[in-house]
Amino acid sequence: MAIPALTERPWAELSPEAKRARTLAVADELFARKGVEVPMPALAEAIGVGVGSIYRQFGCKEDVLAALVIARIEAVRARFEATAHADDPWEALREATLESVDSAARDHLAARAWDLSAREDVQPVRRAARVALARAVERARAAGALRPDATVDDLGLVLAVAKQADGLEPGGARRLAELALRGLAAR
Repeated sequence: MAIPALTERPWAELSPEAKRARTLAVADELFARKGVEVPMPALAEAIGVGVGSIYRQFGCKEDVLAALVIARIEAVRARFEATAHADDPWEALREATLESVDSAARDHLAARAWDLSAREDVQPVRRAARVALARAVERARAAGALRPDATVDDLGLVLAVAKQADGLEPGGARRLAELALRGLAAR
C-alpha cells in the first residue's frame, strides 16, 4: 500500500471519515514498514498535517494502532472463512495458515496485535477470527487430514509466534509454520 499523494484533496476539505481513512492508510504503510515506534509527528508529516489533526480523529496513538490491528485480524478471519468453500479442507487450512504467517512476518504491526488484544474494541474481532480458525480446523479434522488431538490453539500459537521466528532467522516464520503443520497433519 502506497502512502497517498499529497496532491489528493486537501485535508480541510475531507469529511471526518475520509480524514480517518487517510490517516489509517498512511499509518498502515508507515508502521508496517518502519515499526510501531514511529512517533506521531512522523505520521503527521507523512500525511501532511499537524499532530493535532490526527488526535482529532483518534484519541491517541494506541487508537490508531488498534484500528490497524482490527483490520489485520479481520483479514485473517476472512482468509480462514474462505476455507469453508474449498474442496480440500486440509490444503485450504494449510494455505490460509501459511499466508497469514507470511503476512505477519513482513509486518511490524502484526506482533502488536497480541499486545492490543485485551482492548474492548479488538476483542470481538479477535473472537470472530478464532471462530473462523476453529471451523477451518474442524473441517480439516472431519476430512481426516488433521490429527485428532490437534486444536485451534495449536494453530493460534503458530500464528502468534510468526513474527518472532522471522526475527530470529529470515524465513523462520514460514519454516516454523510448515514444520508445525506437518506435525499437525494426520499420519
